[in-house]
Amino acid sequence: MQHKHLFVWCLCFFIFNQYSFSQNNRAGAIEGRVVDERSQPVETALVQVKGTTKGEYTNDKGYYRISGIPAGNQTLVITGMGLKEKNVTVNVAAGTITKVSDIEIENSVSLKEVAVIGKSEARKQQELAYAVSVLDVKEMYNTTASLGKLLNNISSVRVREDGGVGSNYTFSLNGFSGNQVKFFLDGVPMDNFGSSFNLGSISTSMADRIDVYKGVLPVNLGADALGGAVNIITRKTANYLDASYSFGSFNTHKAALNGAYTDAKTGFTFRLNGFFNYSDNDYKVYAPIVDLSTGKQVDERWVKRFNDGYRSGGVRLETGLTDKSYADYLLFGFIWSKDDNDVQTGATMDAVYGGVKTKSESMIPSLRWKKDDLFVEGLSASLYGAYSSVNTFTVDTLARKYNWLGEWVPKSAHGERSNTDSKIKNHEWTVNANVSYMIDLHQSLTLNHIFSSTERKIHDKVDPDNESNKIPQKLNKNITGLGWLIKYDRWNANVFAKLYNLSSDSYKIFDQFTDDERLEKVSDSKTELGYGAAFTYFILPKLQAKVSYEHAYRLPESNEMFGDGLVQQRNPDLKPEQSDNVNIGLTFEQTIQDHTFHIEAGGIYRNAKDFIRKGVSLTSNPTTGYENLGKVRTFGFEGSIDYRWKNLLHAGANITYQNLKDRQRFEKNDGYTGDGIIEHLTYGERIPNVPYLFGNALVGLSFQNFGMKDSELTFDYSLNWIKGYYLSFSGLGAGASKKIIPSQASHDISLGYAMEKGKYNVILECTNLGDRKLYDNYRLQKPGRAFNVKFRYYINW
Repeated sequence: MQHKHLFVWCLCFFIFNQYSFSQNNRAGAIEGRVVDERSQPVETALVQVKGTTKGEYTNDKGYYRISGIPAGNQTLVITGMGLKEKNVTVNVAAGTITKVSDIEIENSVSLKEVAVIGKSEARKQQELAYAVSVLDVKEMYNTTASLGKLLNNISSVRVREDGGVGSNYTFSLNGFSGNQVKFFLDGVPMDNFGSSFNLGSISTSMADRIDVYKGVLPVNLGADALGGAVNIITRKTANYLDASYSFGSFNTHKAALNGAYTDAKTGFTFRLNGFFNYSDNDYKVYAPIVDLSTGKQVDERWVKRFNDGYRSGGVRLETGLTDKSYADYLLFGFIWSKDDNDVQTGATMDAVYGGVKTKSESMIPSLRWKKDDLFVEGLSASLYGAYSSVNTFTVDTLARKYNWLGEWVPKSAHGERSNTDSKIKNHEWTVNANVSYMIDLHQSLTLNHIFSSTERKIHDKVDPDNESNKIPQKLNKNITGLGWLIKYDRWNANVFAKLYNLSSDSYKIFDQFTDDERLEKVSDSKTELGYGAAFTYFILPKLQAKVSYEHAYRLPESNEMFGDGLVQQRNPDLKPEQSDNVNIGLTFEQTIQDHTFHIEAGGIYRNAKDFIRKGVSLTSNPTTGYENLGKVRTFGFEGSIDYRWKNLLHAGANITYQNLKDRQRFEKNDGYTGDGIIEHLTYGERIPNVPYLFGNALVGLSFQNFGMKDSELTFDYSLNWIKGYYLSFSGLGAGASKKIIPSQASHDISLGYAMEKGKYNVILECTNLGDRKLYDNYRLQKPGRAFNVKFRYYINW
């Protein structure tokens, strides 16, 4: 029945078209420019049509364009922080664009000392009430790093990798990680995109910017994120082509092709994003060497990884129409991606595999539609619908035991970890519908609903009669959000509520290890209510304060409840986690002649219950799994500073401290020693395997017209530092036996040369310049020093 949701929404908006078309025929449009007393363009001035909800902000060249204005005499009201309000009368002609002469506006009397400066889209996003950091990717198209690695430049963010190119990674934000943080592509959830289409595989040149929300999310995103979200905003350039290829150490190759074409007359649009990645990942690691004849560790030494190859590729296509009477855009899309991955280790480097392999393939057709002024002025609606088919394959059939030297001995049983040749089929329907209405120029309401239904089936060739694989597993989610936005020049606020519903069908093992052991199908359903608010106020034109609070819930994901069929174990008893989150922050930006400073500081408080934590069994055959940890409390702060001088120098640094502690004082004891309430052994201790103090710094130089006209020579240096932390609770066990992630620092440098205004680009990079031993998750070692060369070609017409 779920697939009918998409059909119903499609039918509805096509019925609405006729009404919308007739309304637009009676309207006109205006366009023009706002300038200051020196005839210089004024950016982010608000141009409003008096008595209506129509209005637009001027762009970096001072231009604005407003559509759907009733024909006849209209009054334009121009306002903005530090600007003196001005009214202009314009006669709007029906069915055409009315050109308006330049409108000159003055600084207000009380703020004459304030200079009006331009603002990028990234800066505008940061001025909202949400605690959001924005990474402007446009300046980073020449790097060979993945989008995930670039996010390490944002305070409170850590992207922790299991190894080299294509390895599993954990995204951590303010101490929350994994599925506690949600990912979006142009506001579309990426939960169902599969492992082959993610932050580690898609090309950097695909994105325009990345918005990182560190708490409260906009209602229109419709997510059950507990600790924040990442929204990748793709490039909206109408006509361009961007192609790149890089190669480097460990036989690593990366290629990307991004482009778009839009016909201005017909509105026909075609967009393409493609990528290909390959690496042998045969870098050296300092690993424990086991004597296979005795099973005992004899020493540690440097060895090459020998079963860690990776290959991935993908294409994202969108085509349709834009700027039509019935749709601002109507786009049909398709995503195809695939990866093949050799698995070198288990959850830690104590396990080493020589023949374990995984692969996945995703196919996702989709539909996106949006229309402003639907039915009546100020009413907007959007719809996203998709069907996702993601197949994951795991092969582990060798009857061998390997060590880090690549040596092996035969085993009596097949499978290096668990004998399997399985196929996991995930099918998911997703519908995201959003309706918003502008009550007046200062207030609007937004209603959002997202529905997703995931069904999993498993077939294992080596165990076709496995009873557990014959039980289909299903997970349905419904999340409804209602938000109220109030916006004025100096302040804006958001108040919202969300209703969460989860229903699941799975199985459990009862009376395990007894004669009555059996599998039984189990079903569960949960409903929760969340709420919150976000507020921002400009204390001074350049000094902004923010505060937000949210009582949030995060529903378990299918991979957490059902496992991955290899290393990650299943847990169908997972409960939704909840948290009371508070964010406070200050932002200051000042330009003095050629010097620009941007400073941010913030604090966080998180009080989580039923915290879903990924644990690991530190054994010779380690596995991972998700479990609820009663109560976890987080205090933290972050700070960053950025500096620019002309177009020559830019520098920045950030620091993050986050203290996550177990606050579950008592727990129920159901052990062999009897039932009862006992004190929790780890009460008051810091949560393990979570970095608590880390920072980044970068410096860049840029030389214009170096060697030839319209060229640019760039040099960039970055430092990544992290304080050491424990892999297990520090209060348990002997100190000498505890495993830790040591304190570490890595250095990266790059040298780039762009010719003909960026049409041709060549980049040389060196990562981990000092060839340090670097670790993230469970002390899985990452690559040492690596060199890369990248060639990029870009045209825009």
